Amino acid sequence: MRSHLALAWVAWLALACACDSAPPSLDAGLDAAVQADGGVDAATAPDPRFDALAAAIESDIARSNATGASVAVWLDDEIVWVGGFGTVDPDGSRVPDEDTLFMIGSDTKKIAAMLFLQEVAAGHATVETTLGEVVPELVMPQAPDYPTVTARELMSHQGGIVDRLGDPTGATTDDFLRTYALGAFATDAYAMAPHGVFFNYSNPNFAMVGLMTETLAGEPWADLAETRLFAPLGMTRTFARKPDLDENVATGVGVTAPGDTAVGPVSLADTWEDAFVRPAGLVWSTPSDQVRLARFLVDGDDAVLPAALVAQLHEPQVRQLPDLPGEYGYGLFVGRGANLAGTYADVEVWRHGGNTFTHTSTFYILPEQRFAISILSNGLGDDFTASVVTAIRTLVDLPAPVDPPPPPTVDVAQLDDLTGVYVDPHNVGELVITRVDDHLQVMAPDLDAAGVAYDPALTGISTRVWRTTVNGQPLAISFADGPDGETYLVNRAFVAVRPSPTALTLASPPPSRAAILAALQRARFAPVPRGLLGSGDATL
Repeated sequence: MRSHLALAWVAWLALACACDSAPPSLDAGLDAAVQADGGVDAATAPDPRFDALAAAIESDIARSNATGASVAVWLDDEIVWVGGFGTVDPDGSRVPDEDTLFMIGSDTKKIAAMLFLQEVAAGHATVETTLGEVVPELVMPQAPDYPTVTARELMSHQGGIVDRLGDPTGATTDDFLRTYALGAFATDAYAMAPHGVFFNYSNPNFAMVGLMTETLAGEPWADLAETRLFAPLGMTRTFARKPDLDENVATGVGVTAPGDTAVGPVSLADTWEDAFVRPAGLVWSTPSDQVRLARFLVDGDDAVLPAALVAQLHEPQVRQLPDLPGEYGYGLFVGRGANLAGTYADVEVWRHGGNTFTHTSTFYILPEQRFAISILSNGLGDDFTASVVTAIRTLVDLPAPVDPPPPPTVDVAQLDDLTGVYVDPHNVGELVITRVDDHLQVMAPDLDAAGVAYDPALTGISTRVWRTTVNGQPLAISFADGPDGETYLVNRAFVAVRPSPTALTLASPPPSRAAILAALQRARFAPVPRGLLGSGDATL
């Protein structure tokens, strides 16, 4: 589905806002949107200004895997509206209310960053503290330099490590975070690039942030989340462990594990949980609690985290793509400018969102307008962008529209600098980039040998960012320069390198068909970035 809220092609800024006095009640005005019996019904909400948003939510559900969704809007210091739509159980009889729990997926990452920054505030670490300093027993044969990665690089996805999703058996005990990190992950995970070279989204980065945090604090990560963050912020319906949930849960529509392609209803018992991945994306919450967290990001709360450290969460730490605007903070995408169904607004935008195998989270903040929206749904890969656009257009007092910045262009004179042979020994093998007139094309002999179809012609988005189709799915690739003259061809699921002219390379067998298909399966959860094909936010 085409997205209407695209990241603007302009440089983005960040805003830090702290509140010196006690924050106003987040729940003022909530009663007006919630029925007396505790249920939520948008159709009976008294304020007609929410009618358009309710209609948009219903329309987005109809186009998604979800059977139901819940939404909360924070505006001018109040949760002004909550709404429940569809049904969230296999029988199709239960409408979500304000307390219904959904998985928030990668929206967990900002929570993991906040908890680590609490250790920074306590003087136990800095953002430049390395993983190996905190966990010296970590040894990684296929990524020997990874233990020298800093917390700053981990929290901004500059770890360079392959994206892995834990143990397929889904071990859930708290000690499994450390056990798996020091065991199977340490043995099997490989570096796709040196850390600190470029942004590349990978869940283990935040698993390791969680491991560092609980090691420094001496308590399980889930306990820290609930006592140091959820409770102080009044997030009474947010849980880090699936066994702590009550019966008011939205069961999902998706798959049960990596590799599963049959999308369908998934029971709570079969809903994936893994203690290693928990800090990266397995928290359960409600939209009301998520906008409470949004208020904290906008206003701060020194009792939870000093204002200067809250500001670091939404300060740009790394550019997402080499020659396009759009940056990442700590667990947040940050930037300026939004295309709202043809109207360009010069506003600050913080966002994230996330997918698990069964649920989708959509999370946006316009800090200057003191607006936030959280939409949680029970489907895999749902897209509620149109609902976000509707909410902003109908509820927010926006500045006067301005002309959008010009779209990015391809500098044809630089294309020869990107040609050559790139090699990824783990995932896609050899990729030969050549120039044909004013565009690039790719030949992939190892994909050919494995019988994996791809489009040889690359479509230029900018000089350094291109899109292609592999195995029927659209993918973005970008070209990033390394520190020693090498060039990387980057996708979240695979990274190939063209060595510097003086580098020696070692021959290695090409990846198997199974390895190639596994990489493309991971790429299913790594869509083309927003603004390129209009897909959703980065996902778990």
